[in-house]
Parts: sequence; C-alpha cells; structure tokens
Amino acid sequence: MINRTNFLNNIASKKVDYNLGAGNPPLSLYSDFNPGKLFGNENVSFDSKFINYHETRGLINEEASIFFQKNENVLVDSGNVLITNGVQEAISLAISCFKNQTLACIEPSYPGFEDAAKTFGCTTLKLNQSTWLEEIEKLPAGSLFYLSADFSNPLGNSLNEEERNRLIEIASKNNFYIFDDATYRLFYLDAPLPSLLSLNSEKVIHAMSFSKILAPGLRTGFIAIPGELTKDFISAKSNLSLNNSGITQKIVKEWLQKNNYDLTEHLSKVKERLNRNRKILSSHGIEFNGGFFCTLKSKKSINYEFCERLLLSENISVIPMMLFSENSIYQNQMRICVANIEDMVLDDVLLKIKKFET
Repeated sequence: MINRTNFLNNIASKKVDYNLGAGNPPLSLYSDFNPGKLFGNENVSFDSKFINYHETRGLINEEASIFFQKNENVLVDSGNVLITNGVQEAISLAISCFKNQTLACIEPSYPGFEDAAKTFGCTTLKLNQSTWLEEIEKLPAGSLFYLSADFSNPLGNSLNEEERNRLIEIASKNNFYIFDDATYRLFYLDAPLPSLLSLNSEKVIHAMSFSKILAPGLRTGFIAIPGELTKDFISAKSNLSLNNSGITQKIVKEWLQKNNYDLTEHLSKVKERLNRNRKILSSHGIEFNGGFFCTLKSKKSINYEFCERLLLSENISVIPMMLFSENSIYQNQMRICVANIEDMVLDDVLLKIKKFET
C-alpha cells in the first residue's frame, strides 16, 4: 500500500514546469524572506529548497555522509542517511518500525526510549546492567536493542572493546538490530573505541545529534540506517514529522563546511573542562571518562525529597537515579552532569553534597 503522505511530500519537492499536484504555497507572491537577514548577514543565501517542502529523507545527506567519514572513519552511503529532529525523533522512528518486535534496553536507560515505546503501545524488555550480554543471546530475530555504547545517559557507562565485538557478533548471529544512541560519543577524553557502526553497518542504527554539539534549538540530527530498513524509516518519518526544518539544515550545513566537518577544535575547550573535572571526580572516588554524566553514590537513600532539600538548602540540583529505574540497587545513587561546571566549583559542590549527607 502506498504511503500517501510520503508520496505527496515527494511530489511537492519535485521541480516541474506545471506542478498541479502539490500544495506548495506561492512563495513568489510573498514578501522577500531571507533568513540570513534575521542573523544580521544579508549575504547568507537561503535558496528555495531550504525554505520549501522537501524530500522526507532530508537535504544535507551528502554532508552527513562526509561527517561520518571525517569523525567516525566510516563510509556511509548518503542514501542510507536520514535527517531527523534530533535523536529523540530517531528513537521514535525506530520504535515505529519495530513496534511489533521485541524492544530491549539495559536498565537504567534513557527515558526517551521507554516512554516513546509506551506512546506506541509497546513494552520494553529491561536487561540487567551486569548480565545483559548473556541476556541478549535470548533476543528473537528482528528485535531492536537500544543502548548508548559511549557515555550512556544516565550512568555515563561505555562498552569496552570486547563487549562491542561480542555484541556485534551476537546481533549478526541472531539477526537482530542495535540502536546506538551516540549523542555523547564525540565527547571522549581518551582515544575513542570503534563505533558499533564501524563494526557492522548492516545491523547498527547509529543516531547522533547537534543538540549537544551546537545547540538544542537546531533540532537536527543524522541517523545512519541499514539499507534494508531505509524505506521503512522514511515512511515512518513522513507520517511523524514530514521532514526536518530546511532552515536548520542549512545552518548545520554551512557550519560543517566552514569547519571542514572536523569537530576537533570546536570541542577542544569543553574537553579541556571535562578533563579537569575528571581529575576532581577521581579525587572523590568517582569514575568519569567522557560524555556529560556520571554516577554519585551515597550512604543514604537518594529520593526526590532528598534532592528537593538539597536544592532548597544548598541550591544544588541533582537527579535521583530512581528517575531512571525502580530497581532498589540504584536507590542510593544520583546522576550528575559535569559539562556546565568548572573544576574548582565542582570540587566545592561535591564537598557540600557530602556534608549535606551527614
């Protein structure tokens, strides 16, 4: 059965002399609209393809392909790239495509996956943090396994090289798919381990976003999809959001080209801060190797009441790990974000939290 929304959207993006089939607005009759003027630069040009309807798959797929090659050393066919409204939409698209299959994740997991599954009327199979590699052996063919291989949210954990290879081996053998939420992957402090995408692009859905790299308001992300799933993802997106903003895609494209698709210099300052914070965290017995988050353990139960009192008393905001899991083993843990705080301030805050606990 034809996907009517996708069909209409593609018709609207076609260039023909007499397009009587699409509902395009008569832009030539409107007053001049140059978004470049909004940014104080009239030389920034937005041609019609960026301000009109366009194909669901996106406008900057070639740029995304170059991005993956430059930053992940992976050759991704631009035809297997979809431009999304951040990773959250990518998650929803994946669940939409796999809603009749088993959906699994490691507990605790990013709530955006579990909550999106509930929206589609699906339940998720939660795997144990310690035994998940054994448990995924039981996933049936066609399943979708969600995780962040690098610097997960909320724990800040990463897979080691052996775990990466073993996961890919099991997925290939048992014929299920892996959704790798790579939101924080580029915030590595040591030499990065191979991405799951580089290990097997036919079994891995790799999603990244510029929300953390540039600005959340851009709502622009890249998702590399196994070729056999591309049509399903495009069809799902055409119904969920039609397409990603052409204007934000243009902004991302210009920025990438200006920086030669290399994020090294752009992320250098934040990595310097994260490295300084790693030393502070280590002095407090807290492990941190990159990304934004790490886990702070306490002798006390960390519930919402504790966090509220800490906020009111010390003006310190933290999130209890129980927000992400009801498992009692996390009841004395909190998630802390260390990306927006300087090292000396972080040290002072950690001391205040310890004193507050007593």
